[in-house]
Amino acid sequence: MEHIEKVIIGLILFIVTSVVAYLFRMRQLYAAAPKLYRHAPISRAGSLCELIVYNKGNQAEESIQVALDPDLKLELLASSSSDISLESATLKVDRLHKGCEASAMLLVENGLLDHTKILSVSSKAKKGTVCKKVSDVPPNFALTFLFFAFLIGFFPAMIYGIKVYESLNASYVEYRLREPYKAGWSNLASYHASDLRTSYSDQEFPIRASSRQAESSKKTDLTFEVYNKTALPMTVYVDLQGKREIGSPYFASVEVAPMSKGTLAVREPEPSSEASPSKLEFSIKSGSEFVHGLLFESARK
Repeated sequence: MEHIEKVIIGLILFIVTSVVAYLFRMRQLYAAAPKLYRHAPISRAGSLCELIVYNKGNQAEESIQVALDPDLKLELLASSSSDISLESATLKVDRLHKGCEASAMLLVENGLLDHTKILSVSSKAKKGTVCKKVSDVPPNFALTFLFFAFLIGFFPAMIYGIKVYESLNASYVEYRLREPYKAGWSNLASYHASDLRTSYSDQEFPIRASSRQAESSKKTDLTFEVYNKTALPMTVYVDLQGKREIGSPYFASVEVAPMSKGTLAVREPEPSSEASPSKLEFSIKSGSEFVHGLLFESARK
């Protein structure tokens, strides 16, 4: 199952990186005439129009030409760059960097300049698109894809990241507390992060299995010693994993005074299966701190 998950994750990463690489190479060149001023004081019958060329791609565009209706009489009044010029009915932009735009203010003596009078827009490497409105100009496709990919993958990535962190943390805890793990304890992350652990070395554990005595062929009692090395009273509870049932043979508790030792006897659980054996679950209360989920599995002989 883990192998299949790795293959799926690898395939998803390959698809995402391939799409992003394709979109980053894609050129996006657009032209639009967003503003029209029907009355121009500098000309009785003329009108003013702003013409904008957009480079939404991730590469610079060179030798851009915007072909306008040749029937219009045009004059370039102002521009956003010195690289912009007007020759007859063609607006030219020498170079336009990625993610930038070039703007020109044109005087039209015999008509109106709107999107229908923009015949084409092109560069040395790309034939662009004429847009009716500025709102029709799309954003950068690669960045938009990455944004939506981030939104879609954020929560799964968080969940997967949490699982990876928990797995790494569990391995680290098992390495630091290898002696308790060798003695049959597991799931000690909460104990490792607790203030209680500061009273014990990594080779020690507050609870130790001291004896195992068989009452019959099917019933065995386990005796544990509880060492309280703190300055606060300590209470230890035990039951079958995932259960809390006072009165069952698997439930027991003991309160141990500071800097002293106590004993705890409990029935050894019978294994439910070899793949999933039954375990005892311990909880430790020390002052206001409560450490729970500490699992113990005895080594049956």
